[in-house]
Amino acid sequence: MSLCRLEKVSKNYEMGEVVCPLNKVSLTVEKGDFLAVEGPSGTGKSTLLYIMSGLLMPSGGEVFLNDHNLHSLADRKVTELRRDLIGFVFQETNLFQALTVEGNLRFAQSVGKGKKPDEAKIALFLEELGLSARRSFLPSQLSVGQRRRLIIARALINDPQLVLADEPTNDLDEIWAGKVMGLLAGVIQRGGAVVMVTHNSHWAACANRRYLMQEGRLVMNDKA
Repeated sequence: MSLCRLEKVSKNYEMGEVVCPLNKVSLTVEKGDFLAVEGPSGTGKSTLLYIMSGLLMPSGGEVFLNDHNLHSLADRKVTELRRDLIGFVFQETNLFQALTVEGNLRFAQSVGKGKKPDEAKIALFLEELGLSARRSFLPSQLSVGQRRRLIIARALINDPQLVLADEPTNDLDEIWAGKVMGLLAGVIQRGGAVVMVTHNSHWAACANRRYLMQEGRLVMNDKA
C-alpha cells in the first residue's frame, strides 16, 4: 500500500489567463522513499505538496492517501487522514503566535490523533533543535532560524508516516540544516517517507529519487 499516489493530477488557476502549475503529474510515494523535488520558483513545487496533503484539491486527476481516494471522502475525513498520516513543513511561518514555543508543540501533540502531550518528547525535540532555552518565548521573540526549527519540530512531533517538507533548510546555517536533514533521515529509518522541495542541490543529493518540476510536469533528474 502506497502512502500517497497521484494519478494524472493537474491544477489550474485563473489569473487573467489560465495558469497550469501542474499538468498531468503522476507520482507514487511508498514507505522508505526520500524524494527531492527541484526546479525554479513558481513552477508548482509547493502546489504539488499542498495537493499531496489534501490541503488543496486538484483540477483534474486523482489523489490517494493510504489508498483512500480523497475525492470520495468528506472534508472531515480528509482532515483526519491528513492529521494521522502527514507532517507538513510549511515554507511560510504558520506558528500560533499567541502560544509559546513549548505551547506550539504541546498543541500539535494534542490534536495529533487525540494524544495527550508527551512532555518528555517535547523536551527531546526542544533539545535536539536548540530551543530549550526559548521554550517560554513567543514565535515573535525568536530569530528566523529558530522559527524554522520550531516549524520542523511541530511537523515531526507526532511521528508522521509521510513528511512533506517545503524548503526545510531555508533560513538555517549548514550545521542546523544538517541536523534537520538528520531528523528527516530518521523518518525513513523508522519506515516513513519524505518528499522534500528544495533549491539546495547538496541536500537534494540525500534523496534516493530526485525530480525536476518543468512546465508543470515532474521528470526524473537524471543529471543529478
